Amino acid sequence: MKQLCVALFSLLIVSYTFAQPASIQRKKNPYKWMIGLSWNIIDDDGNAYSNLFDIPGSWNYEYFPSRLSVDRYLRRGWSLEGSAAFNRYTSSKLINDTTGRSGTFFCADFQVKYSFSRFLRRVKWLDPYIAMGLGGTYRTTQDPNFTPLVTTTFGANFWFARRWGIQVQTAGKLALSLDFFKTDADYLQHSIGVVYRFDPKKKSSNRFSKSQHKWLNEKQRYNRRNT
Repeated sequence: MKQLCVALFSLLIVSYTFAQPASIQRKKNPYKWMIGLSWNIIDDDGNAYSNLFDIPGSWNYEYFPSRLSVDRYLRRGWSLEGSAAFNRYTSSKLINDTTGRSGTFFCADFQVKYSFSRFLRRVKWLDPYIAMGLGGTYRTTQDPNFTPLVTTTFGANFWFARRWGIQVQTAGKLALSLDFFKTDADYLQHSIGVVYRFDPKKKSSNRFSKSQHKWLNEKQRYNRRNT
């Protein structure tokens, strides 16, 4: 997972470098604000590279949407996202290689996102993206309870309407601790939910002022002819 963090950071830098040509730029931003509500799944079994799909043994989730996100589009595919999520650990699930633990889970993240939709101009319904940022997690099953984290995310939005879409993503949470490469505080967070984007505001029209100005000029020319 540590290697994944480095690879994603490199990919963000490469994306910023090669996303500048004017031939790729769209005439207008796809949205200004985007909000999302989703279900989130916590995989905190202590095995970062194995048993990734052990749903009955390792995945903790709620039966109601418990993750909220707010995205602010900047320009050229770049945006900023803030999110918060709630979950609960059940004693039957595997938590850091042990069972019998139960408790609550809260997390908040702030990320920089890059969307690849600008390169898929003919596939308007698909919006893949990567993101990276910082966050914090509070877990009653962990000692200490609060953990600062580096967040790395891969995901995609699937637009089924002009403003509505389905968002699916996976985030790797890497604990910022002294034993960075040996800590058991890392975990995975999967989420799936609905997103809604607000269209950018259109520029106000100055047709009335232009027509009024034109009428004044015509009146002045008419008065000069009669003098």
